[in-house]
Amino acid sequence: MQSSVIASTLEHLIRHYGEDAGALTNAAKHHFSSAGKRTRAKLLIAASPSIAYPQALMHAAIAIELIHEASIVHDDIQDRTVMRRNVQTVWHKFGANTALLLGDHLVACAFRAIAEAPTIDHIRSQLMVALSQAVSRAASGQHLQLSHSTNPDYKSFYDQVAKGKTGAFIALPLQFAALLNSNSDAPIQAARCCGEQLGLAYQILNDLAPYHRPETLAEHEDLRNRTITAPVAACNALFSRVDPFYALVSKSEVRAQAMAQCQHWLDEALASARFHAKLLPQDSVAVIEAFIAEHLSYSHPDPLPKSNPEPWQHSAATATAEAI
Repeated sequence: MQSSVIASTLEHLIRHYGEDAGALTNAAKHHFSSAGKRTRAKLLIAASPSIAYPQALMHAAIAIELIHEASIVHDDIQDRTVMRRNVQTVWHKFGANTALLLGDHLVACAFRAIAEAPTIDHIRSQLMVALSQAVSRAASGQHLQLSHSTNPDYKSFYDQVAKGKTGAFIALPLQFAALLNSNSDAPIQAARCCGEQLGLAYQILNDLAPYHRPETLAEHEDLRNRTITAPVAACNALFSRVDPFYALVSKSEVRAQAMAQCQHWLDEALASARFHAKLLPQDSVAVIEAFIAEHLSYSHPDPLPKSNPEPWQHSAATATAEAI
């Protein structure tokens, strides 16, 4: 199937499920009026080039994107995000109650998509379990971040947050691909570990993005809210007796050393992801390398946006902290 047809079909079916929302339909249509990049669905489809169940694969891709959309709608309430993909967020336009309920609806839609997938009765329960566990891990990671833990080990705390909040939904397409492509349970845990490390790497890059413009750091919400990001954890690890939030803003040498430590952690996360990837089918290994090249390659800070590769292709283009 051609990439443009896959993309069109996927988007149509995501809306078919997501906008079948009763009294929440207007809010759902507003949310889906600006589509996401569908990175997670692309990852699943790319890792399943010779799948025996093409319709089931599409249902699995739909479920992944619906659960991601649900997390976005809920996160926007907690983060008080006003704009998302150049349109007002659901909570800002319709209110927090509507956004909360729409997110719940989208979670239900994700499970419905798996329940209605044809020809996969032998793995349906495993897909359901993987989906439910990913939701729980993501919720736990988000809660941890909002709790602003007083745990003195900032790095351990940060890893828990990133692997849960970000890693769970990057691991999910790899887990689904392993289930759809393998007759063995062996790759499932490796897929989860690989995806969580990719999520950790992505979160580190995302956290470094504001540091490309140090003159604006003092006004950034992460610093103002005293959120434990990768640079904060790095500063704490290197200089345990200083206030990392103050030092990162006011001391350029401390900031540079913290960013270098983050680069080291990024390299470690990618090395771990590649280690676990070796236990996956060969198709997945190649796709993960392409994913790293496209989304997780660190380069010198550059405020100019990078051009996006064509969708559904395994591009080797590099990017820094690109939203996924």
